[in-house]
Amino acid sequence: MEIRSLPNTIKVAVGDLTIGMYVAELDRPWTDTPFLFQGFLIREQQELSLLQAHCQSVWVDARQSTSSSAHQLAQQSPSTTLEAAVAKVKFDTAMHQAQPIWQTGHECSLRILNAVRLGHELDVVTVKAVVKECVEHILENPSAMLWLARIKDSDEYTAEHCLRVGILSIALGRELGLMPLELEQVGICGMLHDVGKLKIPDEILNKPGKLTEEEFTIMRRHSIEGRKLLMANGQTPSSAVEVAYSHHERMDGGGYPRGLKAHQIPFFAKLIAVVDAYDAINSDRVYSKGRSTMESLRILFDAANSQFDEEIVLAFIRMIGIFPPGEIVELTNGEVAIITACSPEHKLKPRLLRVLDSKKQPCKVRVIDLQKNPCDETGLPYRVGEVHPTGAFGIDIEAYRVKGLIIPGYLST
Repeated sequence: MEIRSLPNTIKVAVGDLTIGMYVAELDRPWTDTPFLFQGFLIREQQELSLLQAHCQSVWVDARQSTSSSAHQLAQQSPSTTLEAAVAKVKFDTAMHQAQPIWQTGHECSLRILNAVRLGHELDVVTVKAVVKECVEHILENPSAMLWLARIKDSDEYTAEHCLRVGILSIALGRELGLMPLELEQVGICGMLHDVGKLKIPDEILNKPGKLTEEEFTIMRRHSIEGRKLLMANGQTPSSAVEVAYSHHERMDGGGYPRGLKAHQIPFFAKLIAVVDAYDAINSDRVYSKGRSTMESLRILFDAANSQFDEEIVLAFIRMIGIFPPGEIVELTNGEVAIITACSPEHKLKPRLLRVLDSKKQPCKVRVIDLQKNPCDETGLPYRVGEVHPTGAFGIDIEAYRVKGLIIPGYLST
């Protein structure tokens, strides 16, 4: 970490500055900038914008700063690179901002479900407000929201499924180049796409075994019931009504309830269909265990053009990645690791954090970068053997993230 002679003063790129940091020195003479004083506390966005316009980096004095970000940077171990320290602080800050948004979204989803069960009116206004916050956060830092979407509570699948589909749909829309207002629309569609399932009897909705033909006919009515519920609410966007009605249509015309052809299916319904299927495959259900990310994406890819829109599937695979941070892998020697990063140039050689030995017992953590072709203690090259879903082997990926051993979205050179 690059430190000036003054204690607790560190160099920070202007893109990583936050309100509350005390700027002690610039990377150029003060007289070449519009700042009146040598040394000042960043108090407003305009000052951040001026720093970004005139400097590439500045020196921050943690002692005089009021933001927690500056103090966290100052407390980083000297052996930690400044780049990694900044990345950790930036992600921790993003998580701190994202978690209350996630919690509000979760509570909103539960209220929607309870309203349907009790025959009350849906609170679509609150849904819109939650989605707007999600869009703003995902545009600024998608990694935090995508990380939260990995952590699942199997006891609250329906509520969390609606929220995850909303968040993943916003992120996918961003990948596809949608504008912010379009992202808000698709987020609302994702949050409300499955409300009709609350009109399906629980014994069918949560049946452990295969549905009979009669039961499947009843299950398929959730698209129609969802359309009815949303049409009855004057606050619901027409796009959300269409998505609730059409997200089980297929590209080959074999979907339900109308058997639409590819060109007849609304774009948002095609997008939600991909995300909805992914989250269902990737999550534990009463009738099936969740598949790994890799297996879930493979199923989507195999169904491209027949069930799903190929362009949307490929964009979703790009966004998620074959080896996303947080995925749990079993190596060919039996050891177990968590994926911490994966370079776009080496998509099949992620960086790993080994957490279990070959007997599946906790061991000293070790960073294994497959790009460097490392070998295990027997001299054999490390290779990924099998990819497991979140929670496999009782591993709590969030605990390792909190310890700073995983920084989603960060990949050092």
